[in-house]
Amino acid sequence: MERAVTWWQACVFLLSALVLARWICTRSAGWLTYFLLFRPTLKHQRRRSPGQRKGLQVILCGFSRTGTMSLMNALDILGFPCFHGSHLAKPSIGDLFMKAFTNGNPKDWIKLLDGYASIADFPAFSSYKELMKIFPDAKVILNIRDPNKWYDSYSETISKNTHGSERNIIFKLLTPLLADYVQEVVYDKYFRSNPQDRDICIRAFTEHNQEVKKHVVPENLLIYEIEKETGWKTLCDFMDVPIPDVPFPRVNERKAFELLVKRIALIHIMVLFVYIASIMYILFRIFA
Repeated sequence: MERAVTWWQACVFLLSALVLARWICTRSAGWLTYFLLFRPTLKHQRRRSPGQRKGLQVILCGFSRTGTMSLMNALDILGFPCFHGSHLAKPSIGDLFMKAFTNGNPKDWIKLLDGYASIADFPAFSSYKELMKIFPDAKVILNIRDPNKWYDSYSETISKNTHGSERNIIFKLLTPLLADYVQEVVYDKYFRSNPQDRDICIRAFTEHNQEVKKHVVPENLLIYEIEKETGWKTLCDFMDVPIPDVPFPRVNERKAFELLVKRIALIHIMVLFVYIASIMYILFRIFA
């Protein structure tokens, strides 16, 4: 009888551990990823000082891998602190974004973007129409590039390291929170949940750019072709600010992205290892 109770306890514990595994591993790894990899960079980002005019002033509507990270840094330098998809690495911020994205409540967007003057990457292009209604005076920048070059870059970086992580149970446990956000906000909404189909993705990319051009009045829109721009002039002229005496930032190249992905994967593997080791230890104690 005692042995049967022990087996019953072990089975209940193991079943509970398996059910909770994805949530526990993802959340734990999400916070560790933020504190170890993203926070050291993001905490140095310049924010508005008290007393400055509040409200979003710039919306960048271009898809990811169209210079969003470089433009984020450029806008920071120009005095328009930028909210970027990388900010969602902080789980609490990611949760608030998903709430704003799903419900469309202006209060959630205002809370999310408090202290920022611009927004870029998938939090921006996925909700630019809603943001334009909430912040009607904001200028709009459509950052674009050659569709085929865009897909080559996108498929070898973001989709390769997010959508592919859903293929089996081990990788499901390792899926970063950012991958979950990208899946729902980008892949499901734009790519029919198939970001590895070149034709679907390029069609979505092209249609989105055409839609932005139709939706935004020309005098409030800057078409920013990242492969043709070489410096500050176009951006500064549109924002009506002086050209800063520093080089235009060029960041988030493919090699840097791949290194970041490897570091994120290492953190998730470590979390999974600790989780499994903890389960094994508790089971050992049960049977000891």
